[in-house]
Amino acid sequence: MILEWSPTRPLWQQDALKRIVTQGRVGPSDVDDLFQLCLKGQGKTGIILEAVPLSEADRLTRITAGGAVSLRSISNVKRANRLASDQTLPFAPTGLTIIYGDNGVGKSGYARILKRACRARFSTPILPDAIEGRGVGAASATIAWADEGVDCPPVQWTDDGTPHPVLCAVSVFDRESATVHVRDQNEVFFRPFGLDIPDELAAACLAVKEKLTLERDRLNKARDPVFQMPTFSQTSKVGRIMGSLRADTDLAPLRALATMSGEELERLARLSEDLAGDPVKAAAIERAWATSLDRFATDIEVILAETSNDAMAALLTAITEARDKRTAAQMAADAAFSTAFLVGVGEGPWRALWEAARRYSTEAAYPEKAFPVVGDDAACLLCQQPLNPESQARMIAFEAFITTDTERHALEAEAARDKAVDRLTAATVRFASFQHLGQLGIRAPEAAKLTRRSLAVARVRRSLGLTAARDGSAPTMPPMPGVVSVVLRDLAARAREYADELTLAASAEGRARLETECDELRDRKALNALLPKAVAEIVRLNDLDRVDRCITETTTHAVTRLGSAIADEVITPRVRDRFQEEIQKLAASRVRVDIVRNGGRFGSPQYQVRLFANAKAKVHSILSEGEQTCVALAVFLTELAMADRPSTLVFDDPVSSLDHRWRQKVAERLVEEAQTRQIILFTHDLVFLNDLQTLASRVAVPHKDVSLIQSAQGAGIVREGLPWVGQRILERIDNLEKEARAARDLFDAQDDEGYATAVATFYNRLRSTWERALEDVAFCNVIHRHRDYINAKELKKVVVLQPADIIAWEAGFKICCDITDAHDPSRGRNAACPPPADLLKHVQDLNTWIRLLKERQKHIV
Repeated sequence: MILEWSPTRPLWQQDALKRIVTQGRVGPSDVDDLFQLCLKGQGKTGIILEAVPLSEADRLTRITAGGAVSLRSISNVKRANRLASDQTLPFAPTGLTIIYGDNGVGKSGYARILKRACRARFSTPILPDAIEGRGVGAASATIAWADEGVDCPPVQWTDDGTPHPVLCAVSVFDRESATVHVRDQNEVFFRPFGLDIPDELAAACLAVKEKLTLERDRLNKARDPVFQMPTFSQTSKVGRIMGSLRADTDLAPLRALATMSGEELERLARLSEDLAGDPVKAAAIERAWATSLDRFATDIEVILAETSNDAMAALLTAITEARDKRTAAQMAADAAFSTAFLVGVGEGPWRALWEAARRYSTEAAYPEKAFPVVGDDAACLLCQQPLNPESQARMIAFEAFITTDTERHALEAEAARDKAVDRLTAATVRFASFQHLGQLGIRAPEAAKLTRRSLAVARVRRSLGLTAARDGSAPTMPPMPGVVSVVLRDLAARAREYADELTLAASAEGRARLETECDELRDRKALNALLPKAVAEIVRLNDLDRVDRCITETTTHAVTRLGSAIADEVITPRVRDRFQEEIQKLAASRVRVDIVRNGGRFGSPQYQVRLFANAKAKVHSILSEGEQTCVALAVFLTELAMADRPSTLVFDDPVSSLDHRWRQKVAERLVEEAQTRQIILFTHDLVFLNDLQTLASRVAVPHKDVSLIQSAQGAGIVREGLPWVGQRILERIDNLEKEARAARDLFDAQDDEGYATAVATFYNRLRSTWERALEDVAFCNVIHRHRDYINAKELKKVVVLQPADIIAWEAGFKICCDITDAHDPSRGRNAACPPPADLLKHVQDLNTWIRLLKERQKHIV
């Protein structure tokens, strides 16, 4: 059934089922693994662990968590009521261990330790010593135990409120647990293989749910405070996205808003500043700034005009033309004046002389002839000498030089070049001259950068142009970065627009519009810090959604239904039949009750006791206290019958004086159970104790008697055996022999006072033992004081009592009465104490009397 049901569960639960089947239980490390597998099943990445589902191969491979657990001892008790810490409370390895003690001697302290360390329906906290005020912290003890009879390392137990994982196999029953059994509907704690699997799976689900709940709490606390107390506007684009983040929110629009231009940053700064002050004054400042920008643009235009592409091209052209024309003029001069004897030919003074000669020739000497006249009859205009052929050729060359005008063109080109150079020289580029450049860098960084680059390029161009004018080079001019004046005038226009907006901000509507824009820009600027928080929040929301889905998977409804199905088919009939067996053993037909299944919880079927006659009646209101004890004990033993291993049972005062009608039945049932498992019983009821001893001896069940007393050391002082009042005849005789020997030692040491006290105590006890022998031996336990029944089966053995036996009894009893300090002796007699040999003899007399009677009783069939 479980194997077929497993595939309907999430993978982590299938893995849990495999662990339960193969290991017997789910431990803390398994819960950690299942927690990780549960998260992985809902999409958590980075988990290497893989789920291994339950398979057919696991069907018969179950390994139990251990065998039958039995207890060996409790020792080293700390901070548990008033229990002394140096005591060891031993338990018989098998059979019945009876721990007897009066009220207040420490029985409840030891029982509480076992109720907290083992399994009990009801357990009360263990308090430190309330009387002495000693001990701070949790109670602790060393608990020795065995698995299938093999001693294991002792458990160093400290009370943490939960049963020990091994010792929880031991069950504790007391009056408080009995009330829970009768009144409440309870889970059957022990189940055979199959029914315990849903229970373990439900426990694993709850353990995983607990870890998931802690993880959910951690994630809820991990939410960034910025979402609780937003620093962003709720109405801005950023605020609307940040305020509505979900696990599936796309952050691309938010990332796009995080990118801001320099102008947007500058506008944010201006809006923040201006809205914090007087918008009207800010508008006036903006208009003044716009005017300054216009003037700045004009000044920049003037500077840049001298180094513009056209200006620099014209300069380089003028330099080239001047150079070329000067070269041409030089070549013409060289050709014309190659035969000249004097320096300065062709230059200014010479040209003036030549022009004067021209006027003289055309106006006076040779008015009808073209200048220069170089015929055979022509004479020099200055020296009046005839012209020889060489002179004639020189005159023709001079005129040709003058008429071609290369020199004039060269001069004109050089004049144009010099003018351009002078203009460029005057156009100095000094950054300090532009007083608004610094403010521009604050308000419009990009425009300021463009302006600075433009001025820097202009300065380089000017330098290259002047260098070219000096050396005639033809440099490559760096390109201008842009039209900065256009940018500046655009800034001026926007400043005027902003001034108009600020003017409108004097009204509420206009101010609200600017404040909205300011909020938008401010939130966008803050996105550099908010984006990581948004990313972390989406991760957190995804994790939270995953944990919530995982918590949904931990519900145990399906597991409870599985457990109920198994219980209905397998367990419930067995539980009801076994309960009827138990109630018959304890109460016969006097108590007509039944145990029925009443739903289930966390994978576990629940059972409740009901009356046959009236299923709706409250059992605890109808039954007597004794009947309730029988019913509760029957329920307790019924559920333990479902266990795979017969571990120890502990009973803490299971019956009270009100239960006397049922005491014998309870004792019989406990002795019967002691034949198959270790039984530990705490009691203050000597009648109940005697019943247990008698019944255990009758069926040869090993039993160990331990008593607890209180002393100056504290409570819970352990003594082997029972106190004198609870000891059986042979135990008393053995102790009397020991006391006689101890008294002899005092006699030999001549401690007269000590010997007298020992003798008085000895004969007190010897007298009570003669009385007990009359009850237990002579009358064969037919009648016991305070016992609620007569043992008529042994009455026939009473007939062995003879007159000589009565005489011997009276003699021994009289000796004790004469010596005991229970009677006040005569002051006149002051009799001496009997010698030590008499003490031993008188014990032997009692022992012989008992032995002879028992030998004769054996022959009575």
